[in-house]
Amino acid sequence: MRIQTVSPMVGRDVERGELADAWTEAREGDPRIVVVGGEAGIGKSRLIDEFLAGLDDRTVVARGQCVEFGAVGIPYAPLVGVLRDLVTAVGADAVFEAAAGGASTLHALVEARTPVERDERLGVERLDEVVTTILESLSAQRDVVVVVEDVHWADPATLDVLRFLARMLRSGRLLVVASYRSDDVRRGHPLRALLAELERTRRVSRILLARLDAAEVRAQLAGLLGGLPSAEQARTVFDRSEGVPFFVEELVGCGGELADGVPATLRELLLARYEGLTPAARRLVRLLAAGGGQVDHEILVGVGDSDPDQLDAALREAIEAGVLVVSGRGYDFRHALVREAVVDELLPGERAQVHAAYAVALSAQSVEPTARAGRSVLISAHWLEAHDLEQAFRSSLDGMRLSRAAFAYASAAQLGERALSLWNRIPDPVASAGASHVQLLDRVARSWRAAGEPQRALATIDLAISEAGTDDPVELARLVRNRGLMLGTEGHVDSLTMYERALAILGDADEPALRAGLLAEAASKYMVSGRSEEAIAAASEALATAPPDAPRIRSIAANVRAGTLTHLGRIDEGAADYDLARREAGDDRDALLRYHVNYSDSLHLLGRYDESMRVALAGIRIAEASGVARTSGAILALNTVDPLFALGEWDRADALIEDSLDLDPPVVFRVYLRRARIRSVLWRGDPARAAALFEQWQSSMRQIAEFEDQVAAGLALDIAEVHLALGDTDAAWEWAGRLVEREHLASAPWELPIAPVVARIIARRREASGDPGRQGDDVARLRAVIARDAWPTRPLWAAFVEAELGGPSGAGDDVDAWHAALALAASAETAVLTRLQLLEGLARARLRTGDRDGASETLASLSSEASRIGARWFVDEAARLVASGGLAVPVRTSASDELTARERQVLELIAEGLSNGQIAERLYISRKTVSVHVSAVLRKLGATSRTEAARRLLSASPLGTSPVSASPGAPRAARP
Repeated sequence: MRIQTVSPMVGRDVERGELADAWTEAREGDPRIVVVGGEAGIGKSRLIDEFLAGLDDRTVVARGQCVEFGAVGIPYAPLVGVLRDLVTAVGADAVFEAAAGGASTLHALVEARTPVERDERLGVERLDEVVTTILESLSAQRDVVVVVEDVHWADPATLDVLRFLARMLRSGRLLVVASYRSDDVRRGHPLRALLAELERTRRVSRILLARLDAAEVRAQLAGLLGGLPSAEQARTVFDRSEGVPFFVEELVGCGGELADGVPATLRELLLARYEGLTPAARRLVRLLAAGGGQVDHEILVGVGDSDPDQLDAALREAIEAGVLVVSGRGYDFRHALVREAVVDELLPGERAQVHAAYAVALSAQSVEPTARAGRSVLISAHWLEAHDLEQAFRSSLDGMRLSRAAFAYASAAQLGERALSLWNRIPDPVASAGASHVQLLDRVARSWRAAGEPQRALATIDLAISEAGTDDPVELARLVRNRGLMLGTEGHVDSLTMYERALAILGDADEPALRAGLLAEAASKYMVSGRSEEAIAAASEALATAPPDAPRIRSIAANVRAGTLTHLGRIDEGAADYDLARREAGDDRDALLRYHVNYSDSLHLLGRYDESMRVALAGIRIAEASGVARTSGAILALNTVDPLFALGEWDRADALIEDSLDLDPPVVFRVYLRRARIRSVLWRGDPARAAALFEQWQSSMRQIAEFEDQVAAGLALDIAEVHLALGDTDAAWEWAGRLVEREHLASAPWELPIAPVVARIIARRREASGDPGRQGDDVARLRAVIARDAWPTRPLWAAFVEAELGGPSGAGDDVDAWHAALALAASAETAVLTRLQLLEGLARARLRTGDRDGASETLASLSSEASRIGARWFVDEAARLVASGGLAVPVRTSASDELTARERQVLELIAEGLSNGQIAERLYISRKTVSVHVSAVLRKLGATSRTEAARRLLSASPLGTSPVSASPGAPRAARP
């Protein structure tokens, strides 16, 4: 009976269908990620191969393989393969063009250049965004499938790329397929957390391959044997293989009649084909197993000691026996399980000899720059296995440098730690390393920080500081400065202490750049903690001290001084310093981005919302041109959220919040985004959910608020408003009351918006108790705070407070006071939310003074304006006031009238049956923005599904004409 090496695939129709469905969606412009999991030998690669075989010839397929070898992951091992396949398919020029602003980062990888140290606040240089941009761009014009196999062996940087793709893919005819061995992903495995995260992502689906049942094993056997097996054969193979397809193939590969001579153990089964080889072929297979995964032919020639003819004969024998397969320009095992079994066959002396030969052969090999980091990791591991510690030390340090050049910071840190572990076991480590033990610790710490491992970074830098001593104050000051930077990016209050300590250690040492940098960082912390005079002094000294070749430091110092002066009301001086910051930044991307972040924030605080948007958007364009639109650009996009809220463009603001939170930004920026999310949820009409979100997120928020005045004041405002909306004045006072209970809460532009909330709480208490003089002392302190805080918008906040506390009741029943405040709110510097709050206050005052017609009119205006921007809380509050006041005039508009022009466009396209991805393409907006609009439409229509919303649209349209058709030329909202 003829026996085939590989059987036809059986029992995977459902899984093939799931892959086909995902590919159908992807080809419609909705990129998808499919994760294929299963135990070793279950047929993951076979399923993927069968899927790829059925693709159109015009589809671009790029494939990468993760590699298991040693304790340190091979940096971007699969990415090198993916990029190589893309270049082969479309050409190098097309790939670099697709990288757009990230082309410089891609060039740095290709040329193995160590990246420039970035501003810690804006993150480190990474390939995540570059890869995403390349895949989106290339798949905009063609179908693209990317396969990454065995991600259970992936290095942390590769896992970061997959995480980023899942979060940030927005468009393109793209399918990414990743496979992993489920029995290797145990507790604590880094892939475990990623899989849990992917489960929550709509774009990702997961396929778990189960074992075959008895009938399926029988069908597989029939394919292998070329005819139906006997019942005894089928039962024997099913019992021994337990339904694992690879084991079925191996059992058949043992030969004979299957009922006799079947290996009794798994190890015997895996080695059965190997044991049947000649001694020369077995030795070759052992050599290949020591190489770890695929081994190029030229490397195998360098490692082996046989002549070419003998090598070819041994290779041919192993391939024909089904032990090895040809893979690219070299050879690999037909299955990793066999390689793992063969590795254990190496004798100790043989093992050391073979690994040393591999290290020598790899060192002599010429490889493309993108593969240098991976090769260096392999060389280091081979020297370690060969017990040549000095060579392992040197190659680990070389691998650390190359891994940083490949943006694989975790691998760099791990290799640095390997070198540290060998430090005392080699003759002259300082000469070999070209650095001291302390300096190497510092490099490892910074690599861990760049890899997103702050705790390991801090533990390592603490070791460096404790070992450094005081003999070299400059080195110690740098180490303490680095610790401060690490703490600062995590929002810890001790970062300022580190900068002050470093300055004290530095003393009068002639280190102007280090001193100026420390002063600029300290000034930044002084500013956010409200120590304005110290901030100005430190920033000024930094500007005076910084040498000519430190423009970034001077730009940062000017930025800090500008913001501080602005907060003090010295606006013209602040504007001059912002101009200085921009000039000093030159073409330094990080300095320019920081300028745009700070200046746009100051403009927002001044109420110059349109100008604030323009500055922030200009910064976003710089980020896009630099290839960091989704990372550093998202931080700048955060600065457009508040102006968008102020201008009433809440849907755009919500979309930006969601996009930015998807990135899992640094903790300080994450706190700002979460505050914005809470504020949006509250005024959208769900204060209970807003309170729940704060309960979930409050730990990091409170931590940052201990140090940063802006966060402290923002929470005092937002959380007090949440509790007020829930009717809990005591909880609201716990937050907003800090404005009058503390000597200082924040600078004027952050403090003043809290004043009306404090007044509103007092007014509610007075109203409930009937005591118009209640909390008179607090009112006096509140007025003193307003009088103290000089700021252009102070007259409005003062009038708002007096309106809340006006009238005979002392609780806001003076209609004229509300009119006076509304007159001041007519200026362009007033946020839409403030106007809505004033309208609500005026309606209350009119109701309480018996002006029912005036109250109805005001509530109608309130409901209409609130509906226009989706401020559901005010719509509901207006309806409640109508009901409680017994007013005859309804104030809520019809459901369809509440929709904005953009929402009506989206609703019409929903009615046409378009998916979110198709709507995004039709309207030239992002999928995330479409999702926000769809949610708003369903909420406003009270619909539970897209179908119900479409049905309501048609029933509301006369003669079947959509109300959207009345405004076909509605402008498309520009997306920052």
